[in-house]
Amino acid sequence: MNEKRMMVDAAGDGAGLRGARALVAVMVLAWACGAGMGCERAPESQPEARATEVEASEATPEPGDGEGEHDEDHAHDEVHLGAHMFEIGRRYAAVWYAGEAGNKAMVDYQIHEIEEVIEELREAQPVEEGVDVVDYFDRSVLPGLEKVEEAIEAGDSATFEREYDAVIAQCNACHTATKHAFIKIGRPAFNPYANVNMDTK
Repeated sequence: MNEKRMMVDAAGDGAGLRGARALVAVMVLAWACGAGMGCERAPESQPEARATEVEASEATPEPGDGEGEHDEDHAHDEVHLGAHMFEIGRRYAAVWYAGEAGNKAMVDYQIHEIEEVIEELREAQPVEEGVDVVDYFDRSVLPGLEKVEEAIEAGDSATFEREYDAVIAQCNACHTATKHAFIKIGRPAFNPYANVNMDTK
C-alpha cells in the first residue's frame, strides 16, 4: 500500500513539475514578446524621446556603408538579385540531371522557368557594378541555353555537356564582371529535386 501511495505521490510531483515548467515557459514567451523584444509601445507623453530614437536610428550606418560595397544605386530595393540568381542556379542544376537522363521535356521546362525568372528581372532592370544584368543574359546566357536545348533535342550528349559548361562559364564571367568572382559555379554535385524522377522511364 505504501509503495502504491509513493508511486502516486511521485506521479503527482512529476505532473506538478511539468505544470511548473509549462508556466515558466509561458512566462518566458510573454517576456520575450513584451519587454524583452521591444514590443512595448513608448508612452504617448514622450514625443521628444521618440524623436531622439528616430534620429539615432537614421544616423546608424548600415553594414557595408562607406566600405566601397555597393557604391552605386541598383535594383536591390525593387528585386533581390541574389534570390533570383539562386533560383536560376537551382533550375540549371535540374537541367543537368534531366539532360543526362535524356529527359527533353524536363530540360525544356526548366529552361522555360529560367527564362521566366529573367523576365522578372527585366522589369526591374538590375545593374550591378555597371553591368546591366539582363542585357548580359540576353547576349551571353540565353543563346547558350538555346544550344543546350538543341543538343538535347538532337540526342547529342557530348554537345549537351559542352554547351552546359559554356553557359556556366558565361555565368562565372558575369560574376567576375560584377565583382562577385567568389561565386564560382560548376556542374551540380547533387540533384536539387531529389524527389523528382528526372528519368523518362
